[in-house]
Amino acid sequence: MTVEQAVKKYKLEPLNVYTAKAKAKELNVDEVLYMNVQKNKYTYIVKDGPRGYMLYHDEMSFYTKAYKGLKMIPLDP
Repeated sequence: MTVEQAVKKYKLEPLNVYTAKAKAKELNVDEVLYMNVQKNKYTYIVKDGPRGYMLYHDEMSFYTKAYKGLKMIPLDP
């Protein structure tokens, strides 16, 4: 999957500079490019040094309020 395909599939939006820096520091990556946060689903496209472009996807359980587990999917540029 390429970055453009992931943006269309997950309806991601680009971030402003300040939010991108804060999220990059929070996720411990080099740069956050796109983000979409819906009620209980979090999706980010990040650029992380040697790993390249990655899609981070996580979901919070509605009943237990615990995260189900972060999925990291490598993307082609």
